[in-house]
Amino acid sequence: MLREEVYQATKKVFGLYGALFDLVAREVGMEKALALHVEAHERLGITAGKLIQEKLGKEKPDLQRLGGILQESNLSIGIESELAGVTPTSIVFRNLRCPLYDGYRMGGLDDKKAETLCQRGAPAKLGSTLKLLNPDTKYRLQYYRKKPDEPCEEVIGLAQ
Repeated sequence: MLREEVYQATKKVFGLYGALFDLVAREVGMEKALALHVEAHERLGITAGKLIQEKLGKEKPDLQRLGGILQESNLSIGIESELAGVTPTSIVFRNLRCPLYDGYRMGGLDDKKAETLCQRGAPAKLGSTLKLLNPDTKYRLQYYRKKPDEPCEEVIGLAQ
């Protein structure tokens, strides 16, 4: 599948998710909906971690290898992701065009709700994935876009 097709497909899926999330939040309340959102992302992170673990075998990947795996994962769902900084203790990803953000907006969520979903979901998913792959690493959403055309920045670093 071409990169643009992957981006559009992912955007549509997250558009549907955004619309569903909004309806669930109206029905059960925002805090309960966010708790379910986090739980779903944790489950997804565990599943993703197990799939990656199967490919790696018993090997505990180092920070550089984890960075490569996570960048490939971003690209595979249409996130335009680039390495913005690499040090011995951390890797910074700059995520440019994002089908999750665009999908949430397509699904009717405003910027504040889209940001909340990212701020709660990404750490839950990637935290669970990293815990399985290399418990010495942590995830942090360092910067969330303030405008649609700005990038987000994520950091994978060694636990301190």
